[in-house]
Amino acid sequence: MRSYMFTGGMVILILISMNFVLAETPQVSSSDNWWNGSWMSDDYTVLILQNDANIAGSYDPEDISVLDSGLLKGTLSKDKKTFSGIWSESGTITYILSDDLMSFSGVGTVNQEGNIGDPFTYLSNATREGEVKDLNNTWTGTWKSASNIYTFTQNGSVVFGSYSPFHSEEDEPGHIDGVVSEDGKKFTGSWVETGNFTFVLSEDKKSYTGTYTTSFSDSGSLEFWNGTKME
Repeated sequence: MRSYMFTGGMVILILISMNFVLAETPQVSSSDNWWNGSWMSDDYTVLILQNDANIAGSYDPEDISVLDSGLLKGTLSKDKKTFSGIWSESGTITYILSDDLMSFSGVGTVNQEGNIGDPFTYLSNATREGEVKDLNNTWTGTWKSASNIYTFTQNGSVVFGSYSPFHSEEDEPGHIDGVVSEDGKKFTGSWVETGNFTFVLSEDKKSYTGTYTTSFSDSGSLEFWNGTKME
């Protein structure tokens, strides 16, 4: 769901099999596996696999140059009409600090579950907001790129932080953590975006209406996510 500009195409959907069945989970007969299949929303193709009342899935954007792919995992309501759970996206980052300590440049990747081939990569550049406050922890501070504000805290060789987009309709906030090289110039780690979602199946079992949030807190923005089953 995070946006970066680089060349790409639609991702082939493949999902690893599910291996979870809870003893106290409501049982659903195989004839009631209404959620199984591929679904099309405005921006994504969604693959859903139902195993009784447990569901896992993946989603891939129509335009990988703008949006990220990710995973879905959750459970069904007793009437099998509502699928609620967690969505997640992740990737890696490598940033190089400039000699004057006032900017960084680097690359990131977007993890694509089940996609055959190398992960998509994007360029990332940012400049420091304000002055260097701690010469022993030079990554600490606020940084601004073309699309995000980053806040990093360095403690020795460890860095953690967060990022927030300038335009919430095009991107999601996320978390970053990693380690710094011995010379302090390279920061290598991972980024994660996650939130809640709820899909409600239509009476004819051919579409769903849904919403998702960009965080687990009540303050997370609520967005719509509707889909139609692909025959």
